[in-house]
Amino acid sequence: MNGLKPYLYLTYVLERLRQLGPFPKPEELDSLLPWAEDLPEEIKTKTKPKK
Repeated sequence: MNGLKPYLYLTYVLERLRQLGPFPKPEELDSLLPWAEDLPEEIKTKTKPKK
């Protein structure tokens, strides 16, 4: 629904959370949300999400 590959997205989020440490800042967490524009291209699907 968000135009992401679920397995790759979750793997990315869990790895980034591990790298951020125990108390990440809110803006660091915002960059992990499904609608964040700075997510890696390899976790995005080729098709546009439905609205």
